[in-house]
Amino acid sequence: MPLPRIRLKTVRKSLHPWIFEGMVEHPGRSIPPGTLVEIEDRDGHFAGRGIYNPKSRIALRILTDDPNETLDADFFRHRIEEALRFRRETLKLDAVTDACRIVHAEADGLSGLVMDRFGPVVVMQLHSAGYARILDWITGALRALLPECRPIVRTVARVETQEGVTMRECETPLADIPEIIITSHGLKMRVDLKSGHKTGFFLDQRDNRQRVAGLAVGAEVLDLCCYTGGFALAAIKAGAKSAIGVDLDEEALPVARENARLNGLSAEFVHANVFDYMRKCVADKRQFDVVVLDPSKLAQVREEIGRAMAMYRDMNALAMQVTRPGGILLTCSCSGLVGEPEFLAELQRAATIVGCDLQIFHIGGAAPDHPFTTSFPEGRYLKAVFARVKPSPAFALYPALRTFQLRQRPDQSEDSSPQRRRSKMARFAPGHRERK
Repeated sequence: MPLPRIRLKTVRKSLHPWIFEGMVEHPGRSIPPGTLVEIEDRDGHFAGRGIYNPKSRIALRILTDDPNETLDADFFRHRIEEALRFRRETLKLDAVTDACRIVHAEADGLSGLVMDRFGPVVVMQLHSAGYARILDWITGALRALLPECRPIVRTVARVETQEGVTMRECETPLADIPEIIITSHGLKMRVDLKSGHKTGFFLDQRDNRQRVAGLAVGAEVLDLCCYTGGFALAAIKAGAKSAIGVDLDEEALPVARENARLNGLSAEFVHANVFDYMRKCVADKRQFDVVVLDPSKLAQVREEIGRAMAMYRDMNALAMQVTRPGGILLTCSCSGLVGEPEFLAELQRAATIVGCDLQIFHIGGAAPDHPFTTSFPEGRYLKAVFARVKPSPAFALYPALRTFQLRQRPDQSEDSSPQRRRSKMARFAPGHRERK
């Protein structure tokens, strides 16, 4: 059966898989959100096939540029099989973990679809209404390619709002899902599919956790925005002297403590606002050898970028102060709207404010099962900056300037109102973590 045709207002000159609503000639007849369509440019030439949603800012998600490819069940099975083969045969992830991202949306040619494998289950997140309409094709492909795994669908209220549709009917009931324990580089971690965030666990930090572990032998470690304790426990397992994890999420911390028990490890997990915790450490002159700062996504939309940059500057200024001279700071940003140069600029400003210099020795990103493409550079969302924190003797000559800059940062001032503090920190509860 021929696909409905959607015409563009211009000639397609880019391989970017998104086409926004302003570039589309919406047809007079009603086409339901998520319909598979054929796309032609303003001159009537073939421009691709993909998912159409007249209610979304992303009106078209291109799935293929090949006129010989048909969007059917075999097409989606082939794309998933190709993505799975890359993880197994090229990355050889089966040797180190039973949990990985097997489909990373645009990078695997399936714009709007994310799939994470956690041992015996595969958790899908649908970021496009199109996949709700062809869910049988997707789950059928999974059952054929991974017969030992059970497909699970999780929906996101924010995505439903953006897509203008309800997808809750696709969500998998979790009442009978057993406890899921995954293993990554020898570390056992419980995955909370019922109340955990995103697909249940942050797989993108796998390699960065290993790098921290290698730097933490004999060290005192502070893991800020620790969620379920991944960095802290990796450090302790590698031989850290001690590790403290701090997070505002009351549901995540019991899981972190359970993960410590699963591995026979000892770590302290503290329920606290990370700003308040770091300020107290500064006041008590308490410092650590290795500090990890991995906050949630601070800029969901472009209008929030300015506020996000100020928060990155403030929290990193504090993190540098709780890192011992010559110690290691891993600071991360998972805000895709904040580029690496902009993030590094805020780190430079933070270092200047507190009178130190950062010796950056590695800039990482998401683990390789979260690739990105040249046609979709937005896929490189995670920045992970590893640096030594070095006090600057020269800057110590200008204490008045440093005091002035800190006074001008109202976000760093204590507020006597608990309600205001909770509001300012709401985005640091992992319930607001919005990674891919």
